[in-house]
Amino acid sequence: MSTPAADIDPFIRQWNRIHKQTANLMRVAPSDKFEWKTCDSAMTLGELMNHLYAAESGIVQAALTGKFSQETRPVPETNTEAVVAAFDESHKALVAKVSALTPEQLAEEVTPFGEKHGAMTRMSVLHVMQEHEIHHRGQLYVYLRMLGASVPPLFG
Repeated sequence: MSTPAADIDPFIRQWNRIHKQTANLMRVAPSDKFEWKTCDSAMTLGELMNHLYAAESGIVQAALTGKFSQETRPVPETNTEAVVAAFDESHKALVAKVSALTPEQLAEEVTPFGEKHGAMTRMSVLHVMQEHEIHHRGQLYVYLRMLGASVPPLFG
């Protein structure tokens, strides 16, 4: 078996940058508004915050194992500090696992979202994870602005 992929390093740097931006935004969320939502069909602020960290873990595990499982969802946190701490801790552990993947493992095709969605490489699944986080971070910006929170700039 090959050694871990050196070409994963740029991906890890980008992923860590995305994570830092998301965590910085999450830190300004008011814990006393965790039950607030933009409309009846939307997630609450607390659900969105928890989804950001739980989904990262779930999608990375899908890349690692080749199967997406909803059974391993973490217990939701009930305040900003706890969610950010869980997100940071989980992210660090996931980065260590992904960093150990070899080029062959990253190129291997898996079907984590089922056969009807088709096969994708483990690396592609990791890109889906980033895309998903960025999507929900955009939602979080909207939520926090609607709540009057002072949000950090996207870059800076």
